[in-house]
Amino acid sequence: MSDEQVLNDQALLEMADQLKATYDEISFKLEKLQLENIELKKNLISAYGFARVLDMISSDSYDIQPEILVLIETLRAYLSTIMDKSIFNPQN
Repeated sequence: MSDEQVLNDQALLEMADQLKATYDEISFKLEKLQLENIELKKNLISAYGFARVLDMISSDSYDIQPEILVLIETLRAYLSTIMDKSIFNPQN
């Protein structure tokens, strides 16, 4: 083997090592983002459930101010829209 061939092989190995390190870093970041995404979806589902319970309780109660009822209904509707977009139909 010539010295030039050895240098080319070493350069190729260094580039492959750099590419693998970059790939590993990107894979780690992607996995971390996927786990964070799952946690955010769990929190969104919990918030939506809580808003629905508030809406059901408030609709049966006559002593809640109308402004509060509107806020609860608006929150439930907003979370429902977000649920449709990010949980039930994430590609749309």
